[in-house]
Amino acid sequence: MIGNPVLAASGVTCLYGSRTGCADVSLEVHPGEILALAGESGSGKTTVLKALSGQLKPAAGRVLYRDAGGAELDVHALTEGRRRLLMRTELGFVHQNPRDGLNMAVSAGANVADRLLSGGERGYGRARSAALDWLGRVEIPADRLDDRPGRYSGGMLQRLQIARNLVTAPRLVFLDEPTGGLDASVQARLLDLIRDLVATLKLAAVLVTHDLAVARLLSQRLMVMKEGMVIESGLTDQVLDDPQEPYTQLLVSSILEA
Repeated sequence: MIGNPVLAASGVTCLYGSRTGCADVSLEVHPGEILALAGESGSGKTTVLKALSGQLKPAAGRVLYRDAGGAELDVHALTEGRRRLLMRTELGFVHQNPRDGLNMAVSAGANVADRLLSGGERGYGRARSAALDWLGRVEIPADRLDDRPGRYSGGMLQRLQIARNLVTAPRLVFLDEPTGGLDASVQARLLDLIRDLVATLKLAAVLVTHDLAVARLLSQRLMVMKEGMVIESGLTDQVLDDPQEPYTQLLVSSILEA
């Protein structure tokens, strides 16, 4: 890849007591690129995502984020306040369960506007206008602006969570199984939406998925994880069309047989 990465991790190892969550994981993510971490449940991919996003401090290794001003920041050396500010402005995190990423007690519009306001916007009218614009971008009708999320379908909840994360124009977004639990037609629309938004906004994104079909549709590069370690990586199409590791071959064959 040409240019500086938005995120670079080196030798990341995370422990849960005596158990290893992930071991010696290194990666880079560049603007406009989606990097997928794939593997079965328990492979370590979610642990890596938590370490990259600052939620879990590694036992070893570093995670460096290049901010909007070009400064290289050690994510786990930041103060809690600085890390929280980054998560409200330059970074985003889309949870598998959208209820984990939304305030279910306030309206859809407030969910989106509040992220802007907490990131420094002082005009509520501007924040509400931006919320309305973003609901449109994620195909939520304007007349649903003041509805609470509890009245939304699963697919609409996930689109609302995406709008909430992208309203501040972040540079890097973490996606944790963003289409999990959705039926096929809703999943397909959401995948198209994510792909288009990443390309249009030139975001960098890290995607965690157990579904290699989702990885193929969304990502340019793929890292396959097993038992906490990256066992194969490369361009997504190359890895999936010509897998070298027996474990990857098994995952690919399971898609073909489904």
